[in-house]
Amino acid sequence: MRFDLAAVAAAAGAPAHGAASLTGVAVDSRRAKPGDLFVAIRGARVDGHDFARDAASRGAAALLGERHPVDLPPEFPAVLVDQPLAALLRLAAATKRSSDFRLAAITGSAGKTTTKDFAAAVLARRFAVEKTPGSQNSQIGFPMSVMNLPRAPEWMVGEMGMSEPGELARLSRAFEPDVAAILLVAAAHLQYFASVDAIADGKAEILEGLKPGGTFVANADDPRVAAIAARHRGRLRVVRFGRGPGAEVTARGVAAEPDGSRFVLATPQGEAPVRLPLPGAHQVSNFLAAAAIGHAVGVPPAECAAAAETLTPAAHRGEIRRHASGAILYDDAYNANPASMRAALETLAALPARRRIAVLGDMLELGPDEDRWHREAGAAAFGRADLLVCVGARARLYGEGAVGAGLPESAVRRVASAEEAADLLAGVLAAGDAALFKASRGVGLERAVALLAPER
Repeated sequence: MRFDLAAVAAAAGAPAHGAASLTGVAVDSRRAKPGDLFVAIRGARVDGHDFARDAASRGAAALLGERHPVDLPPEFPAVLVDQPLAALLRLAAATKRSSDFRLAAITGSAGKTTTKDFAAAVLARRFAVEKTPGSQNSQIGFPMSVMNLPRAPEWMVGEMGMSEPGELARLSRAFEPDVAAILLVAAAHLQYFASVDAIADGKAEILEGLKPGGTFVANADDPRVAAIAARHRGRLRVVRFGRGPGAEVTARGVAAEPDGSRFVLATPQGEAPVRLPLPGAHQVSNFLAAAAIGHAVGVPPAECAAAAETLTPAAHRGEIRRHASGAILYDDAYNANPASMRAALETLAALPARRRIAVLGDMLELGPDEDRWHREAGAAAFGRADLLVCVGARARLYGEGAVGAGLPESAVRRVASAEEAADLLAGVLAAGDAALFKASRGVGLERAVALLAPER
């Protein structure tokens, strides 16, 4: 997106010192590109102002910050405000309004990035579409995604995340989605929320900025999401997706296959056969959410089905790799919470294999009940995994839960790191095995996959 320093000043409500033509935004100096606005954010451990000179050396053309760093030339173009992050949010919101593209915003305790990618593929069958890259869904990442769009599309598909109450409300009110989807509500970020019901209230904030006449896409299979939809009955247009009764967008005759599934997509617009090339019942649900977004904006079921054939998993979110032995490596290591952990274990159980191995690392930010959540996830591994590898300090609780549920102690291994897990598995994996890798982001379990199946 092209803008200038005057637009930054107008959004920030502060004077522009100098002038600059700009093409993007960066908050990490190492990723600054020529023409970027460098936004200096002062955090608890790092002050972005200390890296403004580095950003300028990489081509950043202007600064949005609290002060003008002494190591920047005094004539370097800048807008100075008390709260640069709030100014970035206002700038991105103003840019979205002036560009006049429509927005489909997606939230949920799991599946946001995958569903975003699915929905972008569905909408691209009829519209010019852009999407938030990776998992840039935060108060910083989402505004950056808007400012770094390569063009003004007809539709943008973006995920919106939260780590504390009020965050989704700020994003939704700023960017006014035309479609807002809630995928599911589960235990996640309980370090910052009092209960799962409080998480549901936080997810419902995505509706606060929904445009008049907009559509709420709701998971009919999730009781908390269904309750949010019921509260808005008659006030909002609601499209429900799911496998159970009450869903307008659903899947009939789901047949699991080694590398995906087949089913009939049924919507109020008609039906179409779908071949989804990603394994797991949760991926069917993610696709139904994307198809419901498509249905909400007029994409017919046949076009949704055609989009399904092109889908691939995002990095470390359900990727299938192969070990030299021929063993299947199911890389779902990007992040984890109790709901996504169970979904991954169910996918492992459905993979074609003689022996199934669950490599599970710590789940983070689960608050005071984290021990219980880990033991319950371990219990869920019983009957779905023949061998359990626990990675990290909290992960020992997986073993306790699994053994308590009936898994023999001899089938549990405990290691401290992703590298130790890779060393262990290197001498264990054989043809006919399938191994799941799942943990919170901080564990870095994708490193184990990279060591076991290095890319050529």
